[in-house]
Order: sequence, then structure tokens, then C-alpha cells
Amino acid sequence: MQTQITARHFDAPSTLREYAEARLAKLERVYDGITEARIVLSENGHPDKIKSAEMIVHVYQQTLTAASNGATHEEAVDECAKILRRRLKKYKARLRSTNRNYQK
Repeated sequence: MQTQITARHFDAPSTLREYAEARLAKLERVYDGITEARIVLSENGHPDKIKSAEMIVHVYQQTLTAASNGATHEEAVDECAKILRRRLKKYKARLRSTNRNYQK
């Protein structure tokens, strides 16, 4: 799986990049057909310094995305990973379903 990490409006430390990659690697346990993944980390210019994360995962004929905000980047990445885990399980069930009229 190819992984790309982008930090907008700040310089991401290597520990944060490694943490995000580790959370993304855990998603491969749910579905191993992930071909490409991108993580976008950003900071807002507000005094609250809200941190946001977005994960974009490419699978067979589909792109799954998740976005979240948090007090820290780690919290935002964790929430994105939870959302993508749920979406990957649903996608996997749809692929394995014998009923061709499976609803989303």
C-alpha cells in the first residue's frame, strides 16, 4: 500500500507521521485490498488551534474518506481510523454478499 502524509500550515514531527502510519496499517487487518492511502493533517488559524485530520483510502473501484477534528492530531487520526474501519467492514460485506441488490 502506498501511503502519503501531508501536513498543511505546520511542520509535522516524525512521531506524528509514524503514529498516523501505524493507525493506517491497522486498517489493513480489516481489509487487505487497500491500494493507496493519503492522510492530510491540518491546523486552523483560530485561537483554539483546532487540529483536523482526513484519511482517504482507495480500494477496488471506490474511494473511502473520513474527516475529523480534535484537540490533538492523534485524537483526530483515531476518530478517522474508527470511521474508516466501519466503512471498510461495510464495503467488505457488500463485496462478499451473494445478493446483488445489496443496499448501502
